[in-house]
Amino acid sequence: MTATSDRTPVSGVGLAVGPSIRRYRVAKGLTLAGLARRSGVSIATISKIENGKISGGFETIYKLARGLGVLVTEIIDGEAEAREPMVVHRGSRSDVHPTGLYDYYPQALRHAGALNPYLMVIHTRTVPDRLDWSIHDGEEVIIVLEGAIELHQEGAPPHSLDTGDSACFDSGRRHCFVSAGKGPARIVSVSTRGPAMRGDERQVPSRRGAG
Repeated sequence: MTATSDRTPVSGVGLAVGPSIRRYRVAKGLTLAGLARRSGVSIATISKIENGKISGGFETIYKLARGLGVLVTEIIDGEAEAREPMVVHRGSRSDVHPTGLYDYYPQALRHAGALNPYLMVIHTRTVPDRLDWSIHDGEEVIIVLEGAIELHQEGAPPHSLDTGDSACFDSGRRHCFVSAGKGPARIVSVSTRGPAMRGDERQVPSRRGAG
């Protein structure tokens, strides 16, 4: 019988995120000031997080991940079991991680796996500033469960997606979602994750054009 791990992924943000942020920042050749410009988080706050003085909270870590060009789980999921054969996530135990644009509900996540799943609620009805667009290496698939959205990707015209529609795209290009209906939209988002989050000990690669 296959063993399972029944836990809620990304249940919180602890002080252990600091070394992960520093590792990605250094690997990508960014100074504290450079990451501050890309993320909108102050140098002082980044320094305190990296040195374990504060955790920062989800929205701050989300901004730093965006500035580093990685998924937020590549920063805050470092303490998960490294080799789960299966993870079962119970809907009754769902956390919610709100940002100014979207609410993120993490789903079953294998630390050593290649996929990063979220249920997302899209609140924003206007195109956010470019600084607030997401960017992370790999691919992303989205499925619209409820409502309608516009999918914006840097260098391309927006795409309108209605309930039941889906899209697969290069998430290494800046992108964002905008609710195009009367209220918030609900989507499923599944992104691929980098080798550093799959138990690979190789150096975190620099990403071209992350800023």
